[in-house]
Amino acid sequence: MENADSDHALLGSTQTDLTLLILDLGGHIIACHQTHLLFGERQARELLGKHYSSIYALSIGADLLELALKADLTGQQARIEAWIPGKHGRRTRLEISVHVLKGHQAHAHGFAMVLRDLHLNRLTHDRLRECERRLRLFMQGTPEHAICMLDTHGMVLDWNPGARRITGFAADDIVGCPFSTFFPDPFGEPSLCAQLLQSAAAENPVKAECELMHANGSRFPAEVEVQAIHESDGSLIGFAALIHDCTQQALLENRLREARGRLVHAQKIEAVGRLTGGITHDFNNALQGIIGSLELGSVSLDQGSTVQARHHMLASLHTAMHAGRLTQRLLSLLRRHNAPSQLINVAKVLRSMRELLGRTLGDDITLDVADADELPLLACDGDQLESALVNLAVNSRDAMDGHGHVQIRCRLCTQHDTDVRIALGPAHSTYVEIAVADDGPGMSEDVLQRALEPFFTTKPEGHGTGLGLSMVYDFVEQYHGAVDIRSIPGGGTCVLLYLPCDSANAMETASLRSENPAPDLHGFRILVAEDNETVRRAVATRLRQLGGEVAEAASGNEALSLLASDVPWDLLLSDIDLPVVDGHELCSRARKRLPDLRVILMTGYADSEWLEDNELGDATEALLKPFDMGDLLAKAHSLLQPAD
Repeated sequence: MENADSDHALLGSTQTDLTLLILDLGGHIIACHQTHLLFGERQARELLGKHYSSIYALSIGADLLELALKADLTGQQARIEAWIPGKHGRRTRLEISVHVLKGHQAHAHGFAMVLRDLHLNRLTHDRLRECERRLRLFMQGTPEHAICMLDTHGMVLDWNPGARRITGFAADDIVGCPFSTFFPDPFGEPSLCAQLLQSAAAENPVKAECELMHANGSRFPAEVEVQAIHESDGSLIGFAALIHDCTQQALLENRLREARGRLVHAQKIEAVGRLTGGITHDFNNALQGIIGSLELGSVSLDQGSTVQARHHMLASLHTAMHAGRLTQRLLSLLRRHNAPSQLINVAKVLRSMRELLGRTLGDDITLDVADADELPLLACDGDQLESALVNLAVNSRDAMDGHGHVQIRCRLCTQHDTDVRIALGPAHSTYVEIAVADDGPGMSEDVLQRALEPFFTTKPEGHGTGLGLSMVYDFVEQYHGAVDIRSIPGGGTCVLLYLPCDSANAMETASLRSENPAPDLHGFRILVAEDNETVRRAVATRLRQLGGEVAEAASGNEALSLLASDVPWDLLLSDIDLPVVDGHELCSRARKRLPDLRVILMTGYADSEWLEDNELGDATEALLKPFDMGDLLAKAHSLLQPAD
């Protein structure tokens, strides 16, 4: 009974690609397992009870049982190769091995004969070799991609030429090394390589964008994909890793960003060109108003009417400041950076834009700008807001071929208003809605879906960059707002901008600048460095009227000579654009000699960007031209105040 149990246990544990015969001591077959693989079902059943030698096609001239007994004495097994008649009359080459079966007393009670189909194994071996050959040819034939095989511990097993080209490591140098060799030091954090292998084993496959180490020690951007390889029974046997060098892709993306930046700048230049005609007209009107007011003021003085003279002088000052704002608007369009946020009075912006847009759109466009006196202050860049409104109005004009009606209106709203058709961010409860509407031909659904895409335009080639609406969208998104476009063919278009505001100050309006009394400058020594004689004398005269001891310099070198004297100086008022030694250098060199010197830097050019991008410090102020004397005196008074 024990012998029978052991025989059946042997049968159950035998591999399914083998045929097993159990023989008694006389060599007769008493049990079969997997015999149908070699003989077929019917022939296999007929084997029971027959002598094992009956399965041979020819006599092999050897008694396998005797060989098995002799081999068992030395702890070995008997093994031969022979031909047998198999299925369908086909002869099969076998490897036959015989094992002695023993009981507890170590006495032989039978034999186990194992038959292995050498032809089948050879085919399997050949197929494996062919698969390996194809895999190696594939890996060697893809030099543009890095492919490497890893074991279950992440050690490199194979390395193709693409991996060598991308990483610089030769196969002889890297095979047998951990895959983590290519990943920079994680500085105490879990290794990205270990995370990839762990994730790939759990959820096949995984990708990651990262930096990898090159053989020369440099780093390069890459995309790594790791896929787990499993055996037929599901067990993990290793990983396949693909490495894609993203250096060129990153370079192309940088070039694309630069190209887009240049196109955005070109679009701003295009906007400047569109505005030039209207602004030139307004600027000439402003100059005429200044000249006329000054002439009337001079006549009034000759007639002894100081009240009328003062009235004309103030009118001239107001017109001059308006002309200055026109030039600042042009400079803001030319800037290539985002200006900082400021509190914007929407009502004032719309009032100033009404005149500007009226000149820009032309006489055949009816412009209707609604009053917006009871709107809150907005925290955004006023120049960008004006540029957005110009873009929308000009788009409407172009859509209507220069003939039609444009309306700009504003209102206060919340995200729960029924008229608001898009989702607004929950971070703000109150928004200002600015709508620019026209009665043009409208947009089709396809055009409407793509209207905000960069570079998309329906205008003829050479008549637009396709960046106008995209710039408007970028501006609004920068301040956590939203854009909604409503349009139907033949029904016009309405673009709505939603900009968030502080609900606690929803009804707050912009306060006017209060008039501060002129400061007393007695006892202060002030140097005015300005190459424009008219500006220099006007500023110096006003400072002298307030008691200051003022010296004038027409260049940076002249200013340095005056500052080198033994007398103390309290304040330097310098234009940035000075000949030879500019205002930046003058300030730097003056501070080396006089570290406590207070400085006010003036500029009327686009290099005012420098003032925004640099920390000026507590002892330095910036002043953009044109300015009124009140702004200058306020900054001077602030700088000359004694420290607390």
